Amino acid sequence: MEIRKKSYVPDLKSVAAECDANYIRVLRLFPAIHEVDDLEFGVEGTTSDGAIVTIAIVERCPYTTMVTVKVTNEEDKPWIHWPSLDIRVYHDLQTAEVISFERHRNLQYRYSTPNPNMFHPDEKSQINKFFGELLTFCIEHGRSLQPLVFGGD
Repeated sequence: MEIRKKSYVPDLKSVAAECDANYIRVLRLFPAIHEVDDLEFGVEGTTSDGAIVTIAIVERCPYTTMVTVKVTNEEDKPWIHWPSLDIRVYHDLQTAEVISFERHRNLQYRYSTPNPNMFHPDEKSQINKFFGELLTFCIEHGRSLQPLVFGGD
């Protein structure tokens, strides 16, 4: 008797919910996304000695903003490699999804295994979850790199 492996079935509701939550997180970190071209801040936490996060606007359209998120080390640590993410922020749908991860574009919701790129069956879902965790970490541990200036003083 041959046992057939169950193929992965993506949970589109949870993927959509993660992308919707990522939209809220992006706007919480970058409320001036419609007016400012980039945002840079530092993060420090238990898993990091310090990193700089840059959120840069690549393109603005009436309902969509293309964003690149890069994390770099404050100190040169060649053994730590942070991924670069390209994000599409849909303002009309109030959702944000990763469209490129380290130059891997057109991510699919399901991959057969094995595959040439060694992707997990749920690679796109995992990348969007990673993006959500990165945004949450930035919200909780982010700090301004510039001194704050208050009006009137």
